[in-house]
Amino acid sequence: MISTTQEAYILLATIYGGILIGFIYDLYKVFRGIFHPTRIATVIQDFLFWLIISVVAFYVLIMSNQGVLRFYNFLGFVIGAVVYNLFLSHHVIRAIRFVLRIIKKFLYDSYQIFIYPFRVGLCLIAVPYSYCKRRTKPVYYKTKRYLKIPKVMITRTKKNIKNYFKKK
Repeated sequence: MISTTQEAYILLATIYGGILIGFIYDLYKVFRGIFHPTRIATVIQDFLFWLIISVVAFYVLIMSNQGVLRFYNFLGFVIGAVVYNLFLSHHVIRAIRFVLRIIKKFLYDSYQIFIYPFRVGLCLIAVPYSYCKRRTKPVYYKTKRYLKIPKVMITRTKKNIKNYFKKK
């Protein structure tokens, strides 16, 4: 026979388990909103979500009442999830998004710091290249034009010869 205090402890433990399940669901919801998974990835994520939820529920049941299932266990999980959804979910989602924005900003800034020496090195290479290119561009185009002269002369000569013999 289980005493009333033990049953109250078990009910509170399952309520906490329901709150934890609600938190995991919010994490899942935020990450799905960020990554927009494909159909196959959604199936895999759903499977992993339910696997994690099952492990959490199993752990709560094992730790609170040695895995014995009673009606108030299910009631505790439902009450915990509903209370979490009504009072905490909105604040937790905002906090998760805030933390993810900070992490994203930190990673972006770290990337910029990491890439900076490479950009400086590229600039040291690119500046002389662009300077040389700017200085040699007119010569390049003049050379290209001069190299086309023989081809243009041959084409025009052929055209003039055709026209000359056509008129007579």
